[in-house]
Amino acid sequence: MTLRPAVDDDRDAVLALGLAEEAAWFGEPEVSAEEVGEWIDEAGGVSRGVVAVDDGGQVRGFALPGRREAVFLADPARTDALTDELLPWLHEQRDAVEVMTFAGDDARVSALERHGLRHRRSSFWMLRPDSAGSLPSAAFPIGVAVAPYRLGDSDEAVHRLIYVDAAWASIPGHAERDLDAWIEKDRPCRSMFLARRGGRPVGWVAGRLLASGRGYISTLAVAANERGRGIGRALLLRAFADLQLGGARGLALAVEAENETALGLYRSVGLEIEREWRIYATAG
Repeated sequence: MTLRPAVDDDRDAVLALGLAEEAAWFGEPEVSAEEVGEWIDEAGGVSRGVVAVDDGGQVRGFALPGRREAVFLADPARTDALTDELLPWLHEQRDAVEVMTFAGDDARVSALERHGLRHRRSSFWMLRPDSAGSLPSAAFPIGVAVAPYRLGDSDEAVHRLIYVDAAWASIPGHAERDLDAWIEKDRPCRSMFLARRGGRPVGWVAGRLLASGRGYISTLAVAANERGRGIGRALLLRAFADLQLGGARGLALAVEAENETALGLYRSVGLEIEREWRIYATAG
């Protein structure tokens, strides 16, 4: 394997690696190339990384230091060799390296641990099975009004609600985003709702349809002084119902494993843990 700087022309090959990993893990990709691209772009873009190419010039691996977690993509049949090439490069780029991987990939986990990375935290992908039955109705507390939201209406107020009043980024695994970055993150969402009390934003939910056909909740946030009153549950149910109206086949979201309050909420509306993702990080 040979490392070289990635260029924009490598984009299709890099996205194909993401799909190949999903196919190896789950039998078929559960994300689209476009969705893999969104993840990489948010981490800095293809041209900020390196590719590992074989003797025939084919791209077999990709690494990007990322803004928070690193991006590490590898041909599943060449995990050990690619880890030996890409992990040392990532260590050269930053003092602390964090890499996400599917918990069920024993070969990938062993390779990361061999390079000194240790399991730091986990997140769960949760799915609402058909056996959970019909969605409960969304019931908002007295005094709280909810309405569909379009980007451009009150973006600064919503951004403040998420990142200040609800302290979204204080939860491990959640990212701090400025206004423009938040707008780009939620732009693909079709089901956005804002809850207000007396005109003041107190709750937010954004959901989108994935290429797999599933409805996915991107963000759910409630102001700290409004929690425990059912606003989060009602927003979640409202967004799920809207996603179903939009044709969603299955309802899903991701949650940090240590966020027990959120786990309890999601289980209460019928979501179940389908799989675990792990963050492996530089020891210490």
